[in-house]
Amino acid sequence: MVSFEINLKEFLLGDVLQFLARVKKSGVLKVQGGASGEIYLRDGLVIHATDGTDKGMEALLNLSFVNLETGSFEAGADAPETTISDDLGKLTENIEKRRIEFEEIRKNMPPMDTIYSKSTRDLESAVALRRTDWQILALVDGKRQLGDVITESKIGGYEAAKTITWLREQGLIFDPSEAERIMSKLSGFLRIVFEDFGKNGLNWIKQWAEDDAENKKIFEALDINEDTFKISAVGELTQSQIDQGIDNFLKYLEAKGPKLYGKVLFKKKWQGFKNKIKTK
Repeated sequence: MVSFEINLKEFLLGDVLQFLARVKKSGVLKVQGGASGEIYLRDGLVIHATDGTDKGMEALLNLSFVNLETGSFEAGADAPETTISDDLGKLTENIEKRRIEFEEIRKNMPPMDTIYSKSTRDLESAVALRRTDWQILALVDGKRQLGDVITESKIGGYEAAKTITWLREQGLIFDPSEAERIMSKLSGFLRIVFEDFGKNGLNWIKQWAEDDAENKKIFEALDINEDTFKISAVGELTQSQIDQGIDNFLKYLEAKGPKLYGKVLFKKKWQGFKNKIKTK
């Protein structure tokens, strides 16, 4: 029998648990919204929680950081097992610690309507991926919005956000629209390279990419059609990576050019090239 219902859009889950602790209630708090779960109490102490995927403290923390909508408390319901033994003070401390961590992660998260795509990077050789990484990657298809990926992953909002942030940092997923905007400077620079140096420019870029891991990361973030020289982003780079990469490649080009064209001819081509990139 439901003892009371509560609008969790207006009250934080932690506040509801503190109230139940003060009145030393026993029973189950069932919550619904961005996730569904059950939190069992005995004499005001939380002894078990489940969100359909995890249980215990991890489930309680997951439920604390999704947008819940409704809750109902059934007095007297017995927990099927005991998975939490901390007192309310310790629980509150853990929730607050996780809240601070989650806020830091959320600062770097894009809007929930962002649509991520997988990069073309070789996943198996790139990094060792965990089960949760693969769960998120399976849902990133260039069609689903970020909010749907988090919900459908069923690994909890905190873990999903942390995983998405890590995959993005590793260059395994990216936002094509943002990548195109940020990488427009690099694409424009390379178009001038191909315009002035053609296939030689492309060969230099390939050789340059093999010289250094950071150079290779920049090269792998691009898809270059070797026949038409059309450039598109297939990965994501930071502005500082792009700026540093362009500077490094200019030094490489200045050293390699005279050996191929001769000093006199290259000096003329180099001056024209430099004038073009200054206007970009």
